Amino acid sequence: MSSIYAIILAGGRGERVGAGEPKQFLDLAGRPVIAWSVETFASVEGLAGMVLVGPKDMLARMESIAARYGRNLVCAVTPGGPTRQGSSWNGLSALPYERDDIVLIHDAARPFIARETIFECVEEARAHGAAAVYVRATDTVAEGSDGFVRAIPSRESLYYAQTPQCFRHWLIREAHIRARESGIDSATDDVRLALDAGHRVRIVPGESRNIKITTAFDLAVARSYAEGIEPEGEGGSPNA
Repeated sequence: MSSIYAIILAGGRGERVGAGEPKQFLDLAGRPVIAWSVETFASVEGLAGMVLVGPKDMLARMESIAARYGRNLVCAVTPGGPTRQGSSWNGLSALPYERDDIVLIHDAARPFIARETIFECVEEARAHGAAAVYVRATDTVAEGSDGFVRAIPSRESLYYAQTPQCFRHWLIREAHIRARESGIDSATDDVRLALDAGHRVRIVPGESRNIKITTAFDLAVARSYAEGIEPEGEGGSPNA
């Protein structure tokens, strides 16, 4: 049976939040933002380990969070790359994964991922090789260029991307290698690399609460939501 690993990406600086420090370390109901994801993935039955990817100059801080919230499942804390693609690659290279291991790649800035969604993502990746979390677009989306609207695609086929994105290790590693050999080094989405490599990616339905903290408004919304969640003691899962 293949093993399951989680890679939590926290390598960015989050400057759009405007809080003076990386958003993954900001307080969210008494815990750093990243701790919410670490706790949730650590509570997933059958998880073999986690890799945390963070700013090179803050690895000691990451290790402290791993020790406090990771339930001894954090196997590596590794520096991020110059881009999200680089950080994802570093996470995929941090452990001696087996070819068919399942890897979940998750943004630390999404603190409210549900265990049930993680389980479904793993099962779909086992069956199809690749799966990722999406929610259907509820707003009309415009396509534009040069300051003008060019098209209004039907929202029936449009989705908002979330994380985690989940893959057989061989599949996503080969997709990264192909991209690097083609000179692509700043892709913002691992699914994009898998699609470019010719793979199909299964859609896993997400939840509206799985928000990404990008701006000060997002942080305020997250704090309001987090205050209504009762953790089960120190180190307990926020999604229990």
